[in-house]
Amino acid sequence: MKRDDLPIHLLLIEDNPGDALLVEEYVSEVFEKAEITAAETFKEAKTLLESDSEYTTILLDLSLPDAEGMNLVDEVLKLSVSVPVIILTGYSNLEFSMKSLSKGISDYLLKDELSPTLLHKSIIYSIERNVFSSRLKESEKNYKELFELSPQPLMLFELDTFRFLEVNKAAVAKYGYSKEEFLKMTLMDIKPEQEVEESKKAISNTKDQIHVTFDKDYRHITKSGKEILVEIHASTVDYEGKKVRMALAHDVTQKRKEEERLKLLESVVTHAKEFMVILEAEPFKGQERKILFVNKAFTEITGYTEDEVLGESLYFLNGEKTDMKEIEKLNKAMKNWEISSLEYINYKKDGTPFWVNTSIVPVGDKEGGFSHWVVIGREINERKRYEKELQESLKEKDILLNEIHHRVKNNLAIVSGLMQLQAYDEDNKEVEIKLMDSVLRIRTMASIHELLYESESFSQVNFSNMIQKLVEETTSAMESDKKIKIDLNQEDIELNINQAIPCALMINEVLTNAYKHAFKEREEGVIGIQIGKSKGKVDVMVKDDGVGLEKSDKKTLGLQLIEILTRQLEGEYSYAGNSNGTLFTLNFNKKEVKGSANTLGM
Repeated sequence: MKRDDLPIHLLLIEDNPGDALLVEEYVSEVFEKAEITAAETFKEAKTLLESDSEYTTILLDLSLPDAEGMNLVDEVLKLSVSVPVIILTGYSNLEFSMKSLSKGISDYLLKDELSPTLLHKSIIYSIERNVFSSRLKESEKNYKELFELSPQPLMLFELDTFRFLEVNKAAVAKYGYSKEEFLKMTLMDIKPEQEVEESKKAISNTKDQIHVTFDKDYRHITKSGKEILVEIHASTVDYEGKKVRMALAHDVTQKRKEEERLKLLESVVTHAKEFMVILEAEPFKGQERKILFVNKAFTEITGYTEDEVLGESLYFLNGEKTDMKEIEKLNKAMKNWEISSLEYINYKKDGTPFWVNTSIVPVGDKEGGFSHWVVIGREINERKRYEKELQESLKEKDILLNEIHHRVKNNLAIVSGLMQLQAYDEDNKEVEIKLMDSVLRIRTMASIHELLYESESFSQVNFSNMIQKLVEETTSAMESDKKIKIDLNQEDIELNINQAIPCALMINEVLTNAYKHAFKEREEGVIGIQIGKSKGKVDVMVKDDGVGLEKSDKKTLGLQLIEILTRQLEGEYSYAGNSNGTLFTLNFNKKEVKGSANTLGM
């Protein structure tokens, strides 16, 4: 639990060193600013109480070497004046406890049941009650003001009828009833029906006690019907000549919800499979940030115990194979208070290296700064092993696919060479031309596989390089005596193989057609090729300054191929000519086409 920052000065009157040490440990656990003065005898305690020292609370053991029992209680109460006295005893005696409480003892605690929380609550409530009682005693005139201005709901009611006699402004605000409405009600009217009898019994059993702090939370109902949980601290006071009960109802609804939430979070953190570490926000004087907390998963993964790592730096897990570049990234992120996620090798207690995926998050505070770092990590040895196997498998497949492209290119080259030889031996000129056209088409496809073989990607090709090669091979294959200039102007474009092949084949068809037909009666000419991209589209234009495209009622194989390939690209084309030459245009959307390439779109 969070330590209370309330400054207190306790007088501990206890002759048993073990019990005294236990009380001191409990006090230091719940209070940040606690000063404890110890006395082992009544004589020592009397000397201290008669000095000028001021104490906030007296913790009294009932059995001392020189005094005990009720006589000891009476003497200490005389000396304490207005300081609250809490009895610590190893014996349970209900009659004695009631009698001592009636004399003015603030609380009566059994040592066997003592805990830091119980001691904290008793001291705090004793101080609060003492302050409140002192103010009431100081002046009856101030009573009403103190009652009204209390930030906690205060209620005055009769011990026998439970009828409200007075409520303060905080009670009116908390419960929603006006003061007039309250004064027509009883305490049981704000209780759930199932708790009425229990509450009556609790009040009846404590009506002779001056101060009462109930160990359980009670449910109250507001005017709107909302149910709240309250801690009740009550006192029996004189009011207009009779004993009545004044109850302070402290709303702990949200506090209990928060406690439950914190318990849940603690359970999640403790039992999470991921290891969790909490570090200091800032290192102390140039040192590394110290570990303040580790969960069970951390100790199970690393082999270190909690005691072995608390106060250490997280870097003590690093070793020979730790990637220090990742650690530098981590240091930089922490310096800039940034969330960071990294993967690197750490070492277990037995020296075994293990891969860890670590995320580190700064924890903000109410002042806009940072209070801690939270490190969340998991061991990823199995994932890294799988990734390595996958990479090796992919590398093997890449080699095989590379070889396939190489073999396809070689086989296409053989086919192309055979067809070219057949064309040279062919007597029929028309058949020879058609064979050579097919040779160029096959070379175009072979060029693509060659580029794929040479590239790092087996699905993307540098289309610009491919067209450059196509132009060179077409020029070489046509072996024309005419001076035909190729004006190639293109942007650097990468295309999916399933778009690159049909597009290149169309350019090949148009280019070879221009070589063969555009400059029949001329010795020179220009063929311009322009390829560009804009807004996700690829634009192709091939233009010559020849005689123009011949009109024919019959579609040639080349035109049929162009139409089929355009449909495959889901694009649009135009192919027309006049006396100034022929213009071919093509445009299509650049996209990733899945599956194997099907050149004819079948």
